[in-house]
Amino acid sequence: MTWASALSERIDPREAAQDAVAAARDALGAEPTLALVFVSSLHARNYAVLASELSALLPDCVVAGCSAIGVIGGGREVERREAVSVTLARLAEPPRAFHLEALPKDDAAWQRVTGIAPAAHDGATFLLFLDPFSNDADALLARIDAVYPRAVKLGGVASGATRAGEAALFYRGALLRDGVVGVALPPPLLAHAVVAQGCRPIGDPMIITRSRESVIQELNVGRPMEALQRTFKTLAPRDQELGRHSLYVGIEMRSGAHRYEHGDFLIREVAGFDPQTGAMAISGRCQDYQVIQFHLRDAKTAADELERRVTDVSRRLDGRDVSGALLFSCLGRGQALYGVANHDSDLLRRVLGSIPIGGFFGAGEIGPVGGKSFLHGYTCSIAVLSDSEG
Repeated sequence: MTWASALSERIDPREAAQDAVAAARDALGAEPTLALVFVSSLHARNYAVLASELSALLPDCVVAGCSAIGVIGGGREVERREAVSVTLARLAEPPRAFHLEALPKDDAAWQRVTGIAPAAHDGATFLLFLDPFSNDADALLARIDAVYPRAVKLGGVASGATRAGEAALFYRGALLRDGVVGVALPPPLLAHAVVAQGCRPIGDPMIITRSRESVIQELNVGRPMEALQRTFKTLAPRDQELGRHSLYVGIEMRSGAHRYEHGDFLIREVAGFDPQTGAMAISGRCQDYQVIQFHLRDAKTAADELERRVTDVSRRLDGRDVSGALLFSCLGRGQALYGVANHDSDLLRRVLGSIPIGGFFGAGEIGPVGGKSFLHGYTCSIAVLSDSEG
C-alpha cells in the first residue's frame, strides 16, 4: 500500500488538475487505484471542467471528493485561494466508490452499495463526503454505525457553498450536486482515527431541563444566559476576553457518564441569547436531559490536544510504518485560528514523519468517539493510514 499527495495553485483548471495529478503520480511511483480530489470553492465555475479532466487523467482509478473553502495536499494547506488537491493510493484490495441520494433500506442494500458485507466489516474504513444542504448527517451516521458498527467512518461536509446546488461532489467521472459520495476501503488498510476538538470546558456540566430543537430554554441551574453570566464571573481576564468571540457549548456524546472531561462533548456554536427569556440558541439539535457545558477555543488548546492525540496513535502503532494521512479540518482552524499556514499538517509530519497528507477544510468533520460516529464542529478529524500486514 502506497500513498502520495500533491496540490496545484494554477488558476487554469485543466492545468491545475494536470499538475496535481502528475506530481502525485510521480511521487506514488505506481498506477493508482484510488484518487481523492478536493477543489477550492473559488473554482466553482470550473467544477465541471475539473471533473471531466480528472476523469480523463485517471481513467482506471476510483475518484471521489468534494469542493471546499480550503484544500490540503502534499502537506500544504491552501485556504481561500484557487487550488486543486489530489491524493493517490495504490491499495492491496480495490476500493469502491458510491453515491447516496437516500439511505439504503436494509443490510443487503448497504452491501450492494458499498461492496462490503455487514458480517465481514472488521477493519473496513468508510470515507464520507457530504453535500451540506441535502443530508441529515446524524441519520446517516446512525444508520451506517448500525450496519457497520466496528468500521471506521471519517470525512467531512463540503464547504464554501451558500445555497443548495452550489457545492460539488466528485464521483468517478461525474460532478454531483447533492447527496453523499463515499469510498469503502477494505482491509488490509487500517485507518487509525484521530479526533481533536481544540476546545476546553469552563464552568460546570449542566442538564437541559427544557428545550426545543436547537433552543435551550432552561437548565437544572436556571436560564442559560444567567448560567453563562455566573460562569464568566469565575474566569480569568484572558478567558473572559476569549469568551466574547470564542464561546461554544459542548453537548454530551455519551449519556449516563458520572464525570465529564476534556473531549467528552460535541462542540456546537452558540448562535445567540434571547434577553427576554434567557434562552440560548445553538448550531445543532439538543434534547431534554442532555448534559452540556460551556467551552472556549484557542490556538494553544487546539495545538496541544492535536499533538497529544496524534502522539497517542503513534505509540499504539508500535513501530508500524505510516503510509500517509487524511486531514479533514474545520474551516475555523487553519490560519484563522493559528495565524500561520500549514500548522496541523506540519504537526502531523513532526510527530509521524514526512508522510503524504491530503484533505480539506469542511463545514463539519466526521469522526468516531467511543466507538460511535459523530459530525463534529471546530474539530479536525484525521485518518492515520497504515497496513495491517506491515
